[in-house]
Amino acid sequence: MESSSTKLSLDQIRAMLERHFGSGLHSFGVEELGGGTFNETYLIEISAKEKVILKIAPPVTPDMYWDDVALMRREHNTLPFFASIGTLIPKTVFVDFTHQIIGRDYVLQTFMEGDRWSDIEDELTQEESIDLWRQCGEIVKKIHETTGEQFGYPFPGRSFASWSDVIVDRLSRIARSLQSYHIESSHFSTISDIVNSAQSVLDGIRAPRLLHGDLWTFNLLITRNNGKPFITGVLDTERAWWGDPLADWIMFLLSIRSEERQWEPRLAAFNSGYGAPQLSETTQFRQEVYKAMHVASSAAWAARHGNQEDIQQAHQDLSRIAGLLPKLLD
Repeated sequence: MESSSTKLSLDQIRAMLERHFGSGLHSFGVEELGGGTFNETYLIEISAKEKVILKIAPPVTPDMYWDDVALMRREHNTLPFFASIGTLIPKTVFVDFTHQIIGRDYVLQTFMEGDRWSDIEDELTQEESIDLWRQCGEIVKKIHETTGEQFGYPFPGRSFASWSDVIVDRLSRIARSLQSYHIESSHFSTISDIVNSAQSVLDGIRAPRLLHGDLWTFNLLITRNNGKPFITGVLDTERAWWGDPLADWIMFLLSIRSEERQWEPRLAAFNSGYGAPQLSETTQFRQEVYKAMHVASSAAWAARHGNQEDIQQAHQDLSRIAGLLPKLLD
């Protein structure tokens, strides 16, 4: 078995491909794809007409972040639940979790044409951008309309009977991460205490709904039809989980942009596709809890990458949320 800390050789890639295509595969093209932050990804050209994507999970290490463990296996078990947007999701061609060729999980997926939205944003007109955000809202709505049986994470991740149990567990894990990176976390502790005493508010969420977990413009593919841009691909569903749609990553990113004037047309377009948000103090409480969860998790990420500016911003954001939550419960 190869050392999992090194890049793959062509012989190793050939051995992986032969598990699916057979030993008659004589030549193929290999292009390593950048842009990702987790998996090692290659575009494999089998022939002039056939391309596949090879995704290799990173090696499991003792210091791996808790929410990064077994992501490829979680994705494999979640993909059938994305059937409502099946034409936009890469199909699984082959899966190998045996670790017999390399000491890591890997999958082959169908190749999808298109440009990442994030790569072509500057080329879009305002009208095109607004229409894409409307399309995005429609896609996210379809994802969130899919219900599951339990809250939490796809197998081999942990499932929970109630939504509050998921959030309490998640806040506890994030708190341990902040402590391990020596990040000042008094405001986050205050938020966690408030959540622990108000679990019934979170348990107003009765149905576990499918959340993409990592959706933004870098995970959406765009192609043009008669000159008009369309979203034709939704990538990287390995962070999908089950819960309150407001807790989804894209909903968090949109919520923190709600006070930026230049985002008003895009937010309005997203809501026209998704549906207008239901506003109440209970909804705002949940939304602020999820903001704290994502902000603190981002602070742990920033600490791993030495970004002190983001850590300081997280501290300010958590301070604001800690002061606001009790008012929303009055």
